[in-house]
Amino acid sequence: MKKALWVGVAAALAVAGAWGYGALVRQENDTGQPLRLLAIAEEQSLALSFSRSGRLVTRVPDEGEEVEAGGVVARIEEPGLSYDASDYERQRAQVRAREQTRREEVARLKAEFDEIASEEKRLFRLVREGIAPAADLETLRHRRDAVAAGIRAREAEKGELEAEEQTLAVRVAKVRRFEKEGSLVAPAAGRVLTRHHRLGEWVEAGDPVVTLQVEEPYLRAEVPEERLSAFAVGGRLAAWPQARPTDRFSVRVVSVKPRSEYATRKNWGLQDRDLKTFSVRLAPQGKAVIAGQTFVVEAGRAN
Repeated sequence: MKKALWVGVAAALAVAGAWGYGALVRQENDTGQPLRLLAIAEEQSLALSFSRSGRLVTRVPDEGEEVEAGGVVARIEEPGLSYDASDYERQRAQVRAREQTRREEVARLKAEFDEIASEEKRLFRLVREGIAPAADLETLRHRRDAVAAGIRAREAEKGELEAEEQTLAVRVAKVRRFEKEGSLVAPAAGRVLTRHHRLGEWVEAGDPVVTLQVEEPYLRAEVPEERLSAFAVGGRLAAWPQARPTDRFSVRVVSVKPRSEYATRKNWGLQDRDLKTFSVRLAPQGKAVIAGQTFVVEAGRAN
């Protein structure tokens, strides 16, 4: 009698253990009830900043304003930059004026050289015939050599002026590039989420001026590894705001983050390692969401 009783107790314990283990297996093998997860709306933002420091000289778009791709959002002016540009341009004008004077002087010296050469030929015939003294011819030749040396000296100045012109051109180009960097251009169209600075304020290099929303917010949910099969890319799930369960809408699974992170709980039934969670991105369908809102995402039984 006692033996039969103990056999019955052992059988009952075995059934209870098998049922509990089976429930755990069903849960971890993704065969349970529809899964509900908490998701948060994340914004697709872009912070715009200058690569140089300066003071804002134009109005900065306010929150909610639309910005076109390639449009100038704001401009800054660095103290002394415009003065440097005008000073370099003035120096370039002076160099060009000196170059023009040099060319005119070379042309005058060449004309004088040709005149002396012609006179030298005439005087050479007179000296050979004994009409003119040889000293006059020698004096004329010295004058010709002096004019030739002057031409060579003025020609040598050409390289110096060209080098000076190139140096000033590089400096002007550098200043113009700095001025161009003073214009903040939007690389993509979007809506201003945050305006960090106003007209007249000093902005440091790399300090955000405005933050744009370049795309509509999407939902981000952390899915346990054992329920990942219910979040196939391209599939549609149901979602609703956590505060309004009746306001349901559809979301589409856009991507699953391939790199996973370990969760804190453990699967004691089937495995002796920590379970993982995967970050899933969901795109709302026909529903505008606000960044920071929390939503409930419901996934049905996995196939």
